[in-house]
Amino acid sequence: MHLRQLSNFVVVAQELHMHRAAERLNMAQPALSQQIKSLEERLGVTLFSRANRRLTLTAAGDAFLQKTRVALAMIDQAVLEAQRTARGEQGVLNLGYVSSAMFNDRLPAMLRQLRARWPDIQVSLTSGDVQTLCDAVQSYRIDVAILRAPLATLADALAVHPLLREKTRLALYSQHPLANAASLNLASLKNESWISLRDPGGVGLEHHFQHACKQAGFTPQIAQYASDVSTLVSLVAAGLGVALVPASADAMRLENVVYLDVLDRLEESELCMVYHPLIRSEVVKKSIALLRNAAVNA
Repeated sequence: MHLRQLSNFVVVAQELHMHRAAERLNMAQPALSQQIKSLEERLGVTLFSRANRRLTLTAAGDAFLQKTRVALAMIDQAVLEAQRTARGEQGVLNLGYVSSAMFNDRLPAMLRQLRARWPDIQVSLTSGDVQTLCDAVQSYRIDVAILRAPLATLADALAVHPLLREKTRLALYSQHPLANAASLNLASLKNESWISLRDPGGVGLEHHFQHACKQAGFTPQIAQYASDVSTLVSLVAAGLGVALVPASADAMRLENVVYLDVLDRLEESELCMVYHPLIRSEVVKKSIALLRNAAVNA
């Protein structure tokens, strides 16, 4: 049973006149009549009554017509969706991110721009740590990850593109003796208990923090480790220590936390986009291009 056979059947059912249907289909009437007969033989039912030289649909023919119209419409839709997916106009972008990435207004703005431009691209979001997200990109479980540099050797087999940079600030418990200062240098807190992220060595915000303390001339005393920046700030609010956080973390306005500028000349913390160099879909290609362009023009 061919699609053309089904399409021709629908035209005959609409016209209920073999000659007019043949003219509409631009084919010879005998060939069309033979095609309908062949379809009936294939189905084992009579689709048209030919009594008194008039063509009418049988009950079986009417039932077949209703479902055939639905099937042809679904096939047309399937063709359209396949073409739109091939052009990258619809599909799914699996995006991973470290939690601190969402504190910065620019990444949500990039996602809004993506949705405004291609509303039929669905974004599936996954939060995680740097190690987990790098592994997920390498194994194609997610398409793109937004991570904090540096990445050491985690992303050796991946493409890495910078998105944005931001300053870091100190997060202190509001009852801390130095909480009322406008700004501090790191060395003034060298004897404090610190809270840090549980990142692998040489990776992410943990590396940025350790490098900053080394430049300030001390090795921090780590009292607690956190899995993400949100937890880190919550531990500061509990009075368990101080922390170095991305400036955008001050969006977390917890009652017992204050954020202070750092006097030391620190390198900025960088968010980068990581993806597999072998891109398998147009949706991912377009999304990466848009994020890269938005980062350049931000």
